[in-house]
Amino acid sequence: MTKLDLAFAVAAAGVLFQAPAFAGPIFGHDPPRDEAQKERAERSEQWRPGFGARVGGYGFQSHDGSERWDDCRMNGFGVFGTLDANRYLFGEAALDFYASAPDHLEHGMDRVSTIPSLAAGLRMFPDFVLTPYVQAGFGAEWTRVDLAGARSQRVYPMGFIGLGTELNVTRELKLGANLRMLAAAQAEPAAHGEAHGVTDEMQSHAHAGDGVPMRFGLAAQGQFFARYAL
Repeated sequence: MTKLDLAFAVAAAGVLFQAPAFAGPIFGHDPPRDEAQKERAERSEQWRPGFGARVGGYGFQSHDGSERWDDCRMNGFGVFGTLDANRYLFGEAALDFYASAPDHLEHGMDRVSTIPSLAAGLRMFPDFVLTPYVQAGFGAEWTRVDLAGARSQRVYPMGFIGLGTELNVTRELKLGANLRMLAAAQAEPAAHGEAHGVTDEMQSHAHAGDGVPMRFGLAAQGQFFARYAL
């Protein structure tokens, strides 16, 4: 055997031994090796329920032109349930609770939100240790905003798109993270006062009506979660 043949054999062996490391959960059974086992495994994944909890936060793009996503920054947690139609398609129902980050409280903004939502998603490579997915959903946000002496309290529609990934610790236990872009209610720039270069006249006009003037804006959201699939 020449050196070239030996090098090729070592490389091929490395690929063969490394490939299984990308498939299946970290702990538990390997993926099915034949078609009969694969069909049984796919049937067991149909209409499979699950549940989980998550923590995270989101922020709107700042009004000051810095392009930072830190305006009306919110932190919170949520609970959710999932239903897998098969190994790829799944639905989600969730209830999240958010409140203003401490630095916004110091600057005079207080906001709390309760968000029920529904979503649908598509998982790619479900046999891999890391399973990426895409998701889209909609819901309603009940929010109370206190800002510059005014208060607004009502329900707004909201929606989102996002992508994430799950780490398959076992067949049942999943750990993951996601990034989302939200379309949600945001306080108007004029409601923020001098912090955004708004004059007293503009601020008085903004508060001439009832409550804090709101508009729809885009917010960047990140979440970490744990999920248990039955």
